[in-house]
Amino acid sequence: MREAAEKKSTRKGEKTSAYKPIVPAVDQALKLLMHLAQNTGTKLTLTEICDQLGIHKSKGYTLLNTLKQYDLVERDDRTKTYCLGLGIVHLARNVLYNMEIREVAAPYLEELAKESRCTAHLLTINGDVAYVVSAYEGSPDIGFTLRRGFHYSLTHGVHGRAIAAFLPDEAREKLLASKSLHFYGEGKPVDMKQLRKDLAVARQKGYAIDRGVQIPGITAISSPVFEKEGAIVGCILLLGVFPNPAKTDFGVKVLEAAKRVSAAFGVDTARYYLPA
Repeated sequence: MREAAEKKSTRKGEKTSAYKPIVPAVDQALKLLMHLAQNTGTKLTLTEICDQLGIHKSKGYTLLNTLKQYDLVERDDRTKTYCLGLGIVHLARNVLYNMEIREVAAPYLEELAKESRCTAHLLTINGDVAYVVSAYEGSPDIGFTLRRGFHYSLTHGVHGRAIAAFLPDEAREKLLASKSLHFYGEGKPVDMKQLRKDLAVARQKGYAIDRGVQIPGITAISSPVFEKEGAIVGCILLLGVFPNPAKTDFGVKVLEAAKRVSAAFGVDTARYYLPA
């Protein structure tokens, strides 16, 4: 009884919480993946996996079958054994690529942030989502920064318009045919005629701009980043507060930063960006 009372209270009037902010099934699935990773070159049976992890066979089978659906685990039907799947390679490649592109973009983002005294972000694309992978603040006094790891729909706001504007025609039409579009904000209606005009302007200028529509008082400018094969892999996003006459100049600076990052990956920028 005394021990129970001590666990409930560390100080008078203060109770500790027994709640742990984890999802048990996810925790078990990750432990299973880590266990398979530690047994590189060795395939394990369901019984071996469950015995070594101390979980019931029905739970182990469910976890393995779920992970198999995402190619994170592979099953050899002949020997009825399991090992890591090729989906792990895909995830690792994305992590390594994001690390590489962050390093390549870092000096250009830092320079852009200092020149504009705004916050320069790098977003990368994964499927239909754009992730914030780095950010540089140009002013210690005032700024608007998106935290690293934050993600948006690919069609969200100004970065969505910058990306859509530079997609090949077929890919752009496929994107615009999506049921859920967020070019002017989450849940806001899209005037397709106006959107096409905005995309044409963004294509011609090399960047898209939002003058405080989505975030009052904050101007957002974005330009896409390409890889050597010509695919758009992300974009640079500048957020800040600056005088109206300067916005065009900052748009050009964002475009130039995007070009320099693309060029660092061996892209012939003249092929993908229109002449200034």
